[in-house]
Amino acid sequence: MSSAQSAQARLQAMMAAVSNKDPAAAASLAAAAVAAGAAGAAASSASASAAANANADKDGKPAADAAKNEGKEDDGGEVEDEITYTPYKPSKLKYGRSHPDPVVENATLAAVAPPDITYNLAMPAGIITEGRLSNLQLEAVVYGCQRHGMDLPRAGLSEKENAVPVGKSPEGMEVEVDAKMPPVASKREPPAIRAGFLLGDGAGMGKGRTLAGFVVENIARGRKKHVWISVSSDLYEDAKRDLRDLGMGSYAENNCFNLGKLPYGSLVSNGSKTKKKGKKGKAAKKINPGAYEEGVMFSTYNTLVGKSRNGTRIEQLIEWCGGDDPESFDGLIMLDECHKAKTIDLDANGNATNIGKNSKCSQTAAKVVELQNLLPRARVVYCSATSVSQPKNLGFMSRLGLWGPGTEHPSGFNQFLKGIDRLGTGAMELHAMHLKSMGAICARTLSYSACEFEMVDNVGDDKVRYTYNRSSELWTDLYARLADRCQELKEAETKNKRIRAIEDRGEDEILSEDLLYHRELHGDSDSEGEFSDDEESVHAENTRLRRKYRHRKAKTLKGQFWGSHQRFFRSLCIASKVDKAIEIANKAVNEDGHCCVIGLQSTGEARAKGAAAASGVNADKGGTFDDFVSAPNEGLKHVIMQMFPLPPKPKGVIAPEFLNVLKNEEVYGYSTDDDTVTSSDSSTTRERTATGRLARRGRNTTVSYSELDIDDDGHELSSNDASSGRKRKQPAKKSATKKNKKRRSSSSFTDSGDESDFTVDLSDDDDESSFNDDSTVGSDSGKKEDATERKSSRKSSRKSNSIPWNEIPLEAEGLESLMDRVDHERLVRYRKTAEMVKGWLDAVDKLDLPPNPLDRLLNELGGPDKVAELTGRKMRQVETYCPMKDKKIVEFVKRKGDGPIDQINIEEKNHFQNGAKKIAILSEAASTGISLQADKRVKNQRRRVHITLELPWSADKAIQQLGRTHRSNQSSGPLYKFLISDVGGEKRFASAVARRLALLGALTQGDRRATGSANGLGLSTFDMDNVYGRWALNAMLKMIWECQPKSILGEEIENEAHPLFIETMKVFDNHLSAALERGDGDWQGGLVDEEAPTLAAESHDEIMYNLLTGKLGRFARERVRAIQEGRSIDALMKGLDDGSETKESIKSKLDDELKAAKESGLSFNVLCNLWLADVGVTQMGKAGKSVSHFLNRLLGMNLPRQGFMTKYFLKSLENEVSQAKRAGKYDIGIRTLKGNSIEFPDEPRTFCFGGLSAKDDRIHLYRVDQDQGTSPETAMELYNEAKDDDNVPTSRQEWTQRGQRNEIVTGWYMDSRRYYRVTPKVFLVINSGVQSDYVVTIRPNVGRKAVHKYDARQLINAGSWSMTNSERAMEIWRTEFELADISADETYQFSCPGRHKEAYIFAGAIVPILNKMLVAVGSKGGDHEKKPYSVVRVETSAALLANDAADNSGPEAPQEESSDSEDEEPNAPNKVVAEPLEGGKEDCGKGVARKMTSKIGASVFRGIITKYNDDGMNDDCDPTGTFFAKYSDGTRLKMDASKANNARKLFEKEANALVACGVPRVDVDNTLDHHTEGGKNVISKVRKPVLSSGEDQDPENHEQIFEEEFDGNVPDAIVGLMFDNKIVRARDAMNNDIEVPLYEKVLIDLSKRLMTDGVESSRQLFNLEKAERLALAAGKGGGDDASSSGSLSADEGL
Repeated sequence: MSSAQSAQARLQAMMAAVSNKDPAAAASLAAAAVAAGAAGAAASSASASAAANANADKDGKPAADAAKNEGKEDDGGEVEDEITYTPYKPSKLKYGRSHPDPVVENATLAAVAPPDITYNLAMPAGIITEGRLSNLQLEAVVYGCQRHGMDLPRAGLSEKENAVPVGKSPEGMEVEVDAKMPPVASKREPPAIRAGFLLGDGAGMGKGRTLAGFVVENIARGRKKHVWISVSSDLYEDAKRDLRDLGMGSYAENNCFNLGKLPYGSLVSNGSKTKKKGKKGKAAKKINPGAYEEGVMFSTYNTLVGKSRNGTRIEQLIEWCGGDDPESFDGLIMLDECHKAKTIDLDANGNATNIGKNSKCSQTAAKVVELQNLLPRARVVYCSATSVSQPKNLGFMSRLGLWGPGTEHPSGFNQFLKGIDRLGTGAMELHAMHLKSMGAICARTLSYSACEFEMVDNVGDDKVRYTYNRSSELWTDLYARLADRCQELKEAETKNKRIRAIEDRGEDEILSEDLLYHRELHGDSDSEGEFSDDEESVHAENTRLRRKYRHRKAKTLKGQFWGSHQRFFRSLCIASKVDKAIEIANKAVNEDGHCCVIGLQSTGEARAKGAAAASGVNADKGGTFDDFVSAPNEGLKHVIMQMFPLPPKPKGVIAPEFLNVLKNEEVYGYSTDDDTVTSSDSSTTRERTATGRLARRGRNTTVSYSELDIDDDGHELSSNDASSGRKRKQPAKKSATKKNKKRRSSSSFTDSGDESDFTVDLSDDDDESSFNDDSTVGSDSGKKEDATERKSSRKSSRKSNSIPWNEIPLEAEGLESLMDRVDHERLVRYRKTAEMVKGWLDAVDKLDLPPNPLDRLLNELGGPDKVAELTGRKMRQVETYCPMKDKKIVEFVKRKGDGPIDQINIEEKNHFQNGAKKIAILSEAASTGISLQADKRVKNQRRRVHITLELPWSADKAIQQLGRTHRSNQSSGPLYKFLISDVGGEKRFASAVARRLALLGALTQGDRRATGSANGLGLSTFDMDNVYGRWALNAMLKMIWECQPKSILGEEIENEAHPLFIETMKVFDNHLSAALERGDGDWQGGLVDEEAPTLAAESHDEIMYNLLTGKLGRFARERVRAIQEGRSIDALMKGLDDGSETKESIKSKLDDELKAAKESGLSFNVLCNLWLADVGVTQMGKAGKSVSHFLNRLLGMNLPRQGFMTKYFLKSLENEVSQAKRAGKYDIGIRTLKGNSIEFPDEPRTFCFGGLSAKDDRIHLYRVDQDQGTSPETAMELYNEAKDDDNVPTSRQEWTQRGQRNEIVTGWYMDSRRYYRVTPKVFLVINSGVQSDYVVTIRPNVGRKAVHKYDARQLINAGSWSMTNSERAMEIWRTEFELADISADETYQFSCPGRHKEAYIFAGAIVPILNKMLVAVGSKGGDHEKKPYSVVRVETSAALLANDAADNSGPEAPQEESSDSEDEEPNAPNKVVAEPLEGGKEDCGKGVARKMTSKIGASVFRGIITKYNDDGMNDDCDPTGTFFAKYSDGTRLKMDASKANNARKLFEKEANALVACGVPRVDVDNTLDHHTEGGKNVISKVRKPVLSSGEDQDPENHEQIFEEEFDGNVPDAIVGLMFDNKIVRARDAMNNDIEVPLYEKVLIDLSKRLMTDGVESSRQLFNLEKAERLALAAGKGGGDDASSSGSLSADEGL
């Protein structure tokens, strides 16, 4: 029960006392009111005085005390802590069987206790006693239902008004509406919003079963309709299975409906929308009225956005839920895998905004928000292992109560986001703990103790490396043409706008010759007016696609270019890892006796179908290839055809055959273009041609590929919603007598129909195309015979007059008229463009790009007979032997199974789980809901080796995929092998995922470090896309643009770039040689080519000019002299070619030239400058302002350049992080206070800052004594552990053997410099390996610090640090440890402070006043701000010792429990005995039970006898009367004594089983009551204000006005907010300057603000509670259930 509801109940009790005129209660209440009024007046006076000088020194500047900061030790930055986990078991739930596998909770969340349980379960006893739900799953159901019994604070009400239960007047009386009152007075207020619950358990915890538990519990409570939303229709069967497992078999079969499979229309018998008209005026179809009156409506997220002529799915669902009154719906809305709704943008009212493609809010998220808003009383359950990857994705979880009325963020979600940003990375952790303390979240995870993680880095393939480098050159050339193509598009768009404007005004005569020439030259050769409206017109579709490519916007082309660029190099990264994956898989299966799961994200099916179409193969029926299709090859050709679409084909020209590359789009309608993707539910919109005409719609013959069955957010489409290829009803053709539209020019459209480059036949014939120029589509003639005749005539004519495209003459004479020039220019442009495109396509074919990874894996690991493929594709490539050709061929075939195609993944999963197939390949389409773990119930008990070949695009998907093999009830944990190629730019993908993997732990697991898989895989080292990454990028680019002589890489790494320096010198030499030639010896005058062929060439010349005449002026002059003297790089290399020089002599001369070049200004930064320009990163461009864009551009560099640029960026990032740590600005999220000992020396101070609306919320201020030193014994233990670690060499020889001569040796070091006069300083240095750039130093006085290896190496090389032996080190250590036994504010010698520190930490309910605390400290939360606070975790030394003992004993195993709960008997006092009924009032209240066999299944519901009627209606029974019973689901039955006694016996059996399982007897007897006995009449402990009556009226007492005596036990661990231990200035109540610790200033300022706001003091609350206790003692209000159940919502229990 929340504090707000508790306050409501007590306030209601006091008001009831007043209304009943109870003297004692009234007297107490009057006294309380007097005290409250007096204190309020005093507070107002104090606040007025304080407000007079509100602006005086509000920043609280620290007092100057230089002496205290003198001589502080700075041996490095703080070491980031690894998150720890603790074994988890429910702390408040005392019944149920243990989970089948060890479960843990991260230590941060474990420090927070959940609320007491007040909800009483009504579900069938067998679910609990037989372990169908484990105790962890039961705990989630209990807290979820308990949370659903609460309402969120209402808008428009004050905090005090929100403290009154909904439905009650302020006086505590029922609100009655007078029928005679005018309508305005009886206006219905909007209902309160019911609170929601977040089920954030990790993957494999059985969340689906838990959701089924929610359904059963709510059915047992009489709620008949529920909504279950998930990501895939496949999970519909899983949902039914989970319900069956809970004994709801009949219900699962008869009352579970898949919304996506139902027709549109009303699902209720009296639907209010059954008469809604569709687009064609037809009434919406009413579907079998009454068939869906109760049950679970299952839907996918994509189904929610579906729509048709008869309405939308969301309207259909809302109507089913509530009919004419959806606000009354109180069933479940379960959002399974709710992270699918994360792309959200909300307005101030909490409604979705900016909805649509390429916007901030997806349609899916908008519908999820709309569903919650329209059903305010629904019981919402958010469910996901990855519910949030960024704070901005929390917007759809409005029911958690983190923002809105009554919170710190009343303005809504956007204000909440600002608050999160202000606090920093610890904010999400604090909010997760706050949710747990309210019972709004359960977030447990399976223990990873049985899992192993291995990072397989620098995986590569020599052939792919070679291909990669050649591909980067091709992409660089393409990029060089991109600017020109964009410029052409911009100029054409400008002219087309002018032409349209003139033509729309009907002013053809004023077109200038230039505009007229442009229109005729670029006009389409097919006039829309010449075609029929038949949507079957393939010609129209082909024409539309080509027109789109010619006239697209430049911005769109750029975006598609870089998107394709990223996909292409990503696919090469994946291809480079296939050999390694095959090697690991074969070893795992054949040598180690394991089985293997390989994770991919994409399958490449779309490109394979495109290649099939291009080869004349029916892409849906299959065919054969000579070799595997290469997805990169097809993708790159697709980009080329988009960038350089052929002009309209002139009449009589035979089109080139390479145009067949486009056939995959023209036949299947598939395009990767953002502006061609349309919703399956949306009608096709007509668009203008380039010259302004409206294009006619051709038939959209899109085939529904599984890989393309996704919406704008990447979510899987259902079969109904994805079938954009379904045949539409064709409109009637226009009359043959209708006149054609008048052509606008005689030349532009005389060649109607000739743009059809090839024929497309959509019949079932295998041969889909021919490449002659014989086919056209006729004009608007209605006679089929005429069309056939014209076509035949045209064919015979063209055979004699056609000319191949490559024989078009480039020169012509006698072109006098404009139209003649236009016709010739069209011919020339067509040939030149075709030649250019053919050149590009030939270059792509020469790259020999690798085949599709999925098909290669499938075939090389044994083929479909040995490999289970769990993907979403329908077609695949299978290598077979062809005896006719005596060679292997590739067959493009359909995936086949024993059942329907939509069940093939289930079949493949079963083959893998029963051991028929030892290898499974998993794609994103199967990453949710598929269980591939070594389940104890399946035959295949081999350990799973999970190879992650392709890094997912998001952390959400990574967690989902990794969770397929680590799940509950497994016999062994998986071995994860994570492959990352040696392509430096691939870290761009790892960066994005690592960042989100870190954040995922923050809300769902309470700590961003809690994603076990991320830490285990070492992905945290790739986290670059953060604020430090942005700073690092800016710093690096600044050095590059300024061409600074030194980079931060160091001379050693720069020397490795020797060949690249020579390469760059050659570029400069060639440019200067050309400049000398153009300028007749004046190289400066010839630096810029006035006749540069492309914009890219102009840009390159400009860059060279700025460099060579600016920062590289001296270098330019030296190179000009070298060129003139024959010392250019080309000249020197010619000597090697003609044999006049040897390699040794040439190398010496090149070294001399390079040395001179470096001395004259050439540097590594200059190289980077040119490299970045080649991939589009310039000083004025956007790519240099975003880490993700920058790293994406790096992919386009060849591998040597890419490697050096990646090292440069990472080095810059390391510098930024190191500087931030030294400056105290590095935000690591939650810090853990560590040291030799941690203690709470005394009880904490306790405050109640919430007033009446949160009177049970407490904030505790703890004082922590920290001994931060390291004892000699601990230091020696750490050293011995390091020696035993094979990854931590402790000798120079070991590092040398590993090829790492410069690595720092782990061991003891001492610093004996002269200013350490008392004793030398001693260190233990631990180097964890080459993967880290830091070493850990451990000191006797300050514990562990992180020091960058560069800094440590400098100290060692300078002789400041020298190695020593263990004996000498221990001797110094003991001395220093004893000397440091002083305060940390003192020093025992120069730069050596003491060990003992004191800290003050706020813990408890700090989230509700968090913003007020940060305002009090003056924090604005900027990225560069050094925050004076941090989120910390404190665990006392005693607790640490206990945890160490538990760790040494191993992880907690699940308890072995009896499988037959019926054999268990409760002890005698609690045993339920169903004695025969007597027939009287004494029988009322006795328990009964009944089997729900007809509709529900074998479940048993419990209830009580409510009445006995001695009517003598049952003569054959004794007693003869009738018993009336009410069950938990609301069912009321009457029965005779025989049936009633049988119901009693069944209840006895059920009740005893529950009692034996641990359910309290009193709660078993009171099934109808929603609340446990312990949750009733809850009255908090008597608060004890520290100030006596009257003292709280004195504003000088500051925070003591809200302070109380601590009543409880001091915990062993806390998590809270720690402010810096410094002295600052503040203002007291009399506006005097005072110096206080920072935490004290926070208390003072906070209390001032609360007094100004009129928040009740602790003494006032004490007086109010005293009045309540007096009222209860007098018996007035004690029997009112509503007044004693503070957690009841507005309609709970009705």
